Amino acid sequence: MKIYRAMCSEEAVKTLENGRPHFLRRFKWFSHKLNFITDRVQDGSFNNSKVKNDRYTRLFEFEVHDLTKADFISNNEIQFDRRKNPKITLIREVLNNG
Repeated sequence: MKIYRAMCSEEAVKTLENGRPHFLRRFKWFSHKLNFITDRVQDGSFNNSKVKNDRYTRLFEFEVHDLTKADFISNNEIQFDRRKNPKITLIREVLNNG
């Protein structure tokens, strides 16, 4: 399944180096709906992004191989726990506004 995540440039660099999402904290949020990321997360008001304008400037597409290790939170978002070692691989960078 393809999933998407918007992130800052610092996280994007680490993600590109590793070929998988960079988990600084235990949990990461993704969406299987590209329009949710572009319309809601990158709208300029999500999670204090008005204050930190570089927060969600880069958008990545990933492939998740094992959804049994995912915590489904809503219809739009999926939360992954790095301790459960989700098998998420980087496919490509979709957008770079950073």
